[in-house]
Amino acid sequence: MTQETIAMSRHPVVDGATRVVGIVGHPIAQVRAPEVWTGLFHLHGLNMLCLPYHVVPADLPTFFAGMRRMQNLAGMIVTIPHKPASVDLVDKLTDRARIVRSVNFIGIRPDGSWLGDIVDGIGFVENLKTNGADPAGRRTLLVGTGGVGTAIAFALAEAGVSELVLYDRDSERSEGLAQRLAALGWPARAGAPDPAGFELVVNASPVGMRDDDPLPVDAARIAPGSIVADVIVHETELLRRAAAIGCRTIDGTGMMDHQLVAMAAHLGLGEHDFSAATAKRVAAAVRG
Repeated sequence: MTQETIAMSRHPVVDGATRVVGIVGHPIAQVRAPEVWTGLFHLHGLNMLCLPYHVVPADLPTFFAGMRRMQNLAGMIVTIPHKPASVDLVDKLTDRARIVRSVNFIGIRPDGSWLGDIVDGIGFVENLKTNGADPAGRRTLLVGTGGVGTAIAFALAEAGVSELVLYDRDSERSEGLAQRLAALGWPARAGAPDPAGFELVVNASPVGMRDDDPLPVDAARIAPGSIVADVIVHETELLRRAAAIGCRTIDGTGMMDHQLVAMAAHLGLGEHDFSAATAKRVAAAVRG
């Protein structure tokens, strides 16, 4: 990557023709999408920016109603906790978003209508495979069954895990998801957040995002040599403790990067390179 590209990524030019991709969440300061997407846009010579929007859940319908008036809005990334609520705020859903009942990307079609999709699960499983941790055949514990956890649960089941045990503090939510998966013929059930005996342990909850958070599972009960993955985009205390006992650990950074191709297709940018490898190089350049 040239020094000129790095400079453009750090200091994007904005003018009256700039198109915007938004990312909405609560909180929002932790997301890395704005720097990655904006860097990629400028790498490819596209007059586009990715901007963060901090919106509390009660204000999401009003926020979306206002964003629909923006003629230069190209799309919207949706992050916690807005993914399930966004299902009812778009005009149409992809088949997977309808099944998962969650949305993490909204594409704007030529007629102005909003199409909701969910690609979290795709990104998560591809990130596992890229790191040599194919989930097929593995007994798996998944903690957190909100929007991202639900998408990951369906993707793990489709990837062929031998058993999928789901835990959420909201037991009705985890039990309901287990029933939906079981009805489709996948080996899923609700259970306790005890990682003992699992080959793959996944934290799909926001627990661990802050330094003073408790652990989502008892790290002392994780078997050495297991795979421990987290959706949070930095090394959490769970991952540090798992690594210390010889586990393979995978954070959430790659999960996002492996979603970019699918999101770019919704933006009509499929001819450009939005691969995870390129995203990683751009992010490193932007951060210096």
